[in-house]
Amino acid sequence: MTNNNHTKITFESTTFWGLLKIVGIKEFLSWSLYWAFILSAGLIIFIIRNNSPGSDFVTLASQLSGTLLGASAAIFGIVIAALTLTITLFHHSLLPAMLERQLLHKYLFPFWYAVALWCVNIFVGLLLIIFISLKQVCFIPFAISLELFLFLYATFYTVSLTGLVIRLALQRAQIKSK
Repeated sequence: MTNNNHTKITFESTTFWGLLKIVGIKEFLSWSLYWAFILSAGLIIFIIRNNSPGSDFVTLASQLSGTLLGASAAIFGIVIAALTLTITLFHHSLLPAMLERQLLHKYLFPFWYAVALWCVNIFVGLLLIIFISLKQVCFIPFAISLELFLFLYATFYTVSLTGLVIRLALQRAQIKSK
């Protein structure tokens, strides 16, 4: 499949890992990652310092697991809807030029990454509920810690997508329709 400017699109360039190669590792190293790490580490340290670690992680996991799982699933759907909205904001006459300069890849990959983050978050949330149900207390502190980190990271990363959509909408507004 080629466009008018003879830019060849390969299967490799349309995969998650192919887009990641184009976008670069800097996509992972954002303020979202740092804030999620700082806040989740702070919460975990707070829990450990104030009470007995094992029982409090189990209590926290029992109280939060369902809520975090439901929120993660809802936001997963919202991110997919935002991707649809974003695609409609692309000006059709600019798509070939955006493809040529790999700007299209850079605009779309963050959505794929956000959906992947929420998917992993849902999976860890399900594991957490299974661990709680099977009374696998030894896995619960790790699972709730990972779930808190992933939830915060995915939340902050999704917030950063808002900036991407706003920039695209503003750029789209500058283009006069033909």
